[in-house]
Amino acid sequence: MLDRYAAERASFDWSSVRRALDWDDTGPVLLGHTIVDRHTDSLRPALIWIGEDGREITVSYRELSEASSRFANVLRSRGVAPGDRVAGLMPRVPETLICILGVLKAGAIYVPLFTGFGPDALNFRLEHSGARVVVTHHAVRGQLPAEISSDVICVHGDGERVAGDIDFAEELSRASDVFAETPRDRESIATLIYTSGSTGQPKGGAIAVNFLAAIWPYITYGIDLRTDDVLWPTGDPGWGYGFVCYLGALARGATVVSLQPNPSADLALSILARHDVTKLATTPTLLRGLMALGDARVSGVRTQLQNITSCGEPLNAKVVEFFRDAWNLTPMDHFGATELALPIGNYGTLDVPVRAGSMGLPSPGFDITIVDDSGSELPSGTIGFLASRTDGDSRYWVNYWNDEAASRDLMRAGSIVTGDLARRDHDGYFWFEGRAGDMIKSAGYRIGPFEIESALLRHPAVAEAAVVGKPDDMRGEIVKAWITLRPGFSGTDALSTELVELVRAKLGRHQYPREITFVDNLPKTETGKIQRFMLREKT
Repeated sequence: MLDRYAAERASFDWSSVRRALDWDDTGPVLLGHTIVDRHTDSLRPALIWIGEDGREITVSYRELSEASSRFANVLRSRGVAPGDRVAGLMPRVPETLICILGVLKAGAIYVPLFTGFGPDALNFRLEHSGARVVVTHHAVRGQLPAEISSDVICVHGDGERVAGDIDFAEELSRASDVFAETPRDRESIATLIYTSGSTGQPKGGAIAVNFLAAIWPYITYGIDLRTDDVLWPTGDPGWGYGFVCYLGALARGATVVSLQPNPSADLALSILARHDVTKLATTPTLLRGLMALGDARVSGVRTQLQNITSCGEPLNAKVVEFFRDAWNLTPMDHFGATELALPIGNYGTLDVPVRAGSMGLPSPGFDITIVDDSGSELPSGTIGFLASRTDGDSRYWVNYWNDEAASRDLMRAGSIVTGDLARRDHDGYFWFEGRAGDMIKSAGYRIGPFEIESALLRHPAVAEAAVVGKPDDMRGEIVKAWITLRPGFSGTDALSTELVELVRAKLGRHQYPREITFVDNLPKTETGKIQRFMLREKT
């Protein structure tokens, strides 16, 4: 049943991946060349962009190459050197890709910032990364903290401009479209992707220049992406999944569809049909939204879809069966993490039967096991920690930025162990069992409780706060807060609304608690640590 998969794993050679990326086996690489410059003679568009107002822009590979070289020259003229950090607080607009590619060409480290973050969350990431420049857009400029040390380059609109901001378009128009890209070692850092921790502030996941090679098995075996494909990655490039899907698709020479607003189910159907999308990389949340429209509505839309991949949380049998019936397509679930890339999945190209709810099988080129606390491998059927053993060929994660202790703690017996609990069945399929920590996965986002609890504690009524994930049919999990109040305050609906708005203002719309329960006491250990697992049991 798994003969083709087993044969591909046995014969897999990372040197073939490097050849596909125009890299040699040992020397430094040019990310900009790999992702965009080598495709400048392509007759296919690099990007089809759809704005909030329905306006559409098509960008060729040559246009994207020249614009990103101009931006690299802008950064260099502003004193940005290789290894400096450049943050991007950008919605899904064409300038986002120009920014990312320009930063990579300049040899700097790109720091994606999700547009759903509030000023406190943004300020921490900017300060922690030491970002020399932050590139933003007039639609989200107001979310930046009032006082930041970074230079601000802004894609301006027709409205009022912030004094001191550098105009993106003006700078681009004055810069040369010729840039001598900075070669980079494959194990040097290309980007910092911040992931929330359950016991402290977010950690900056330092992702290697080699990330393109590390995700190439997902691009080829998972998405089955080809140069004549049209891929719609519905994720935001401000998060890891969207970031690698966008850049991986461009490196493949395919066409990327980018939609500025978050899609409703009806809009998603329209985009799929109107733009002849052949490959969809999305999250279970959107797939469940499409399901809610009903079989008649979905099956009545004619599309060119050949492949659906999903990442974020396990796909249940209902989702898989729905799309098999509606479109004769089996959604392929994949597992990814900031520290691991996308090492496990379901691969239609390798004739792998899908087992609904399973994470799938290890990707060719990846060594994935289940281990105990000491890092020793456990037998099939036993629940333990998911572990990945990597080397220079499959390198994705390098370390946690400026956090040696956390980086060291992630390693066990030579493997990266993130705290995700899973088991492997006797056929080699992996099954997700939960998290040893308190991470919340909601609608494809990884959310840590610490930032939310800290924001809640800013309210004068709140004495203590604990945040956990509550299972939810649509989002996978929602954020639920358990709160004890100071004397003189009552747990009213009005107070709940105030707390929701406080978190929204401080951290962003995706992190606010959708349920709040007021209690007299929180369960704690003898040393005073909140026992969140007991709260999860009550949900």
